[in-house]
Amino acid sequence: MAIMEVELIPVEVPRDDGHQVCLTQIIWNDCQEFLERELEENFSQFGLVHRASAFRKKNCFAEEENNSKWFAYVVFYSTWDFEKALQSDGKIKIGETEIRIWKKARNKPHQKFLLPLHKAQELLTHYFGFNCWTSKVIYLEREKEVERPDVIRYVCMVSVNLPREDLCSEGVGIGEVPLNEASPISRGYTFCCGRRFAFQSAMKAAFSKFIIIRLKNGKITAEVDTTQCDPLIYDPAWDNPVVKVNDVNYDPDDEEECEDLEDMTEEQLEELLNVPL
Repeated sequence: MAIMEVELIPVEVPRDDGHQVCLTQIIWNDCQEFLERELEENFSQFGLVHRASAFRKKNCFAEEENNSKWFAYVVFYSTWDFEKALQSDGKIKIGETEIRIWKKARNKPHQKFLLPLHKAQELLTHYFGFNCWTSKVIYLEREKEVERPDVIRYVCMVSVNLPREDLCSEGVGIGEVPLNEASPISRGYTFCCGRRFAFQSAMKAAFSKFIIIRLKNGKITAEVDTTQCDPLIYDPAWDNPVVKVNDVNYDPDDEEECEDLEDMTEEQLEELLNVPL
C-alpha cells in the first residue's frame, strides 16, 4: 500500500531551513526594490514566495551606487516548492544573466513569528481561492480596570471561518496606545488606534492557528491548531454581564413578621387553615 505524502504549511513566517534558496553573482544595474520584484516574479513559477531579499556586494574598489554585483535570498512557504526550485535546471535568468540556484548553507535557529495580516490572507487565498474565509468580531471593548493612566488598552476577540472546510479559528488581541490628555484630537485618534491594533492582533492570532495540509495528489485541506495559547483567556461573561439591581419597589423592613407555627395555639392554627371543629 502506497503511503500518501503530506506537507503541513503553518500560517506563520517560514523557517530558513528547507525554505530558503540563495543566489550569488547577480549583475543588476537598477535599484534594490526592482531586483526583489524581479526575483519574486521569476520564482513564483515554483510556488508562492514569502519574501525575496537582495543585497549589494561590498566592493572596496567601486562606489556603492556604481556597484552592480548583488546576492539574494528567496524564501518559500512550502518545502515542496523550495525543492522544486532546487531540482529545476539549477539556473534562473535575472536581467540578462543566468544565475545558479543554491541551497543556503547556514540557517538561523527558527523562532516563531506571526505573519503580517495581509501575508496570512494572501497565503490562504493562494491555496483556497478568493473569498475563502469570513471573519466576525465577537468582542471589542476597552479595559479601563487594567490600563495605566497614560495608556489606552483594548481587547478584541474575532473568529475566522473557512466555510468550505467547515473550520473556525478564534483569536484574541490586545491593543495598547499611549494617551495624550492635552489634545482632544490626539485622544480621539488614540482610541481609534487602540481598537484597530487590538482587531489586527486578534485577526493575526486567529489566522496563525490554521495549518494548511497539502497532498501530493494536489488536494488541499486545513486544520486548526488547538494547542496555541492566546495572550488572555476569553471570558463568556463579557457578552453576558451580571444583572445589577439598582432599585426595588418595596422596603423589606416593612414586611410583617410571621409567627412561627410552634408558637401558635391550636385554635389559631385551625382558624388559619379554615378547618371546622
